[in-house]
Amino acid sequence: MTGAVHILSQYIWPDSAPTAIYAEQLADRLQVQGCDVRLVGGQGGYRALERSQPGAAVHHLPHYRGRRGNLPATYAEYHSVTRAFRRYINEFVARGDTVIVTSAPPNTVGLANAIQRRGARSIHWLQDYYPELIRGLHEYPHCARRVLSAHWDRQLSRWDHVVKIGANLGGPEHNSVVIRNWPTLDMRSTVIPEPRTALYSGNFGYGHDVQLFVNACEKLRDEGYTLTIRADGRGVRHLPAWLNVQPLHKDPQKLREDLLRHETHIVAAHPKITRAVFPSKIWNSIAAGRKLVCTGFDGEMRQELEAARNAPFDQHLQQWSQLVLGAETHAESASRERFAEPGCSLAELHALATR
Repeated sequence: MTGAVHILSQYIWPDSAPTAIYAEQLADRLQVQGCDVRLVGGQGGYRALERSQPGAAVHHLPHYRGRRGNLPATYAEYHSVTRAFRRYINEFVARGDTVIVTSAPPNTVGLANAIQRRGARSIHWLQDYYPELIRGLHEYPHCARRVLSAHWDRQLSRWDHVVKIGANLGGPEHNSVVIRNWPTLDMRSTVIPEPRTALYSGNFGYGHDVQLFVNACEKLRDEGYTLTIRADGRGVRHLPAWLNVQPLHKDPQKLREDLLRHETHIVAAHPKITRAVFPSKIWNSIAAGRKLVCTGFDGEMRQELEAARNAPFDQHLQQWSQLVLGAETHAESASRERFAEPGCSLAELHALATR
């Protein structure tokens, strides 16, 4: 592969939004495979998590910075980031390049034509399907949802490839492929969890049903479980005081220790929002082999949950390499690079990418 690979996402290192972490781990993988990778994002902040700089070149673009939780400011930031991405594409993307754009912010869905005008290949990384996701914020009329979904699907149809992180996500099928997310931490361990302990760690926002989550926590408490709730997001203020919500860890090693120490991991969703998202936090729990208590999983989400339990998550980055590099190029590179072998840890991957 001769062209550069540009990965565009609203949040990138040192921010630790899930899309930021996945983008840099994909960048590290492609860097090891011999690609010239540029990691491109904004300057806003979603969440802090201490970690080393990725091996790929990192570019932070100037734009208006809103405030998380303030919807008008967030909407303005979405548009400002997308304009910055469009300027970057027009200035720095060349013929033969590959541009991977995450669905953060959501209106990047309209960037396919700008990429293709540069003679580059366009890949949209669909982490969230927004016509359904915004139902958690406001249950808007079905007719309006059909109109917005039709518009979104037309935009998605213009991309060369759409990578869905779960089979439950909405959007057209003809140009899409499912490549699921993966554990962001190396969860291989002989640690024995503490009995009757349960953990929730992650965002708690408008994609989560509060009452179903609280009901599950009450049931665990009544069964004698000690609960640890670490969360951020607009849904936290609706949780009862007895849950004693704590801040999220900023140190990935402490997060890993927390995940391994707890016997049961709680994962929340919303039964009305089945085609919008699939929680990325679940992959560390699956990799750790911990018991899952899942709330709000219904319909397509429940089906995707069963698929995720049995998915070969150690091959998901390899699937990305095959998509970006092409099967033939990937096979040649895989024969040279140790990381192509399943079982190489993320720490080893990062060391290879930064050496």
